[in-house]
Amino acid sequence: MKVAVIPARSGSVELAHKNLSVVGGKSLLNRAIDFAVEAEVFDKIIVTTDYGKHLFYREGIDVRHRPEDLATSRATMVEVLKDVIETFELATEDKIVLLQPTSPFRVLEDLVKVLELLEEYDSVITVKELEYNPALFVTPISDTELDSKQVEAWQTNRQEQQKHYYPNGNLFGVRVGTFCQTQSFYGGNLGYVLQKGKCNIDINHKDDLLFAQFMEQQ
Repeated sequence: MKVAVIPARSGSVELAHKNLSVVGGKSLLNRAIDFAVEAEVFDKIIVTTDYGKHLFYREGIDVRHRPEDLATSRATMVEVLKDVIETFELATEDKIVLLQPTSPFRVLEDLVKVLELLEEYDSVITVKELEYNPALFVTPISDTELDSKQVEAWQTNRQEQQKHYYPNGNLFGVRVGTFCQTQSFYGGNLGYVLQKGKCNIDINHKDDLLFAQFMEQQ
């Protein structure tokens, strides 16, 4: 079974009611729900939240109203997903895709790739390419001195430098058995899907939201 899990906690430290922020006429939460429903690839869609259903409910989804201990800023996503797995009695062979509302731009093609790769890998994530090569980062020895051994990478051509990717938060796919064993979204053999452009937008601050609203108009 393929399961979409959409986590939406009402509290947010950086941006109040972040998941209800509006981009393109819809709240971030409703954008995630609509994407999951309209993709027509999931056998079950679960929203885990402490919001009231009247703010987001759509026919065809299941809702896990979080207990108080999972509705605080101290609750981890691992704990939230464990609760979903136990509550809905998901099987070890089931495949979960986490759809965080803070990623407002998704494309069906990437979701399909993630699900296809989950046939081969234990977990699959979407990533973005780092603009700056970590090999070019230097740790200062003092207020005025750098480690000369660390700057050797500066002398290589950009084309020769190794590429580095970073999770962008857009899609996380994992087999239930792997997650339960490793307590991680990156457990076992890890596959990836490279994304570019708007898909890399992740909303955590007001400036992120304003940028997403601007990009929605482009």
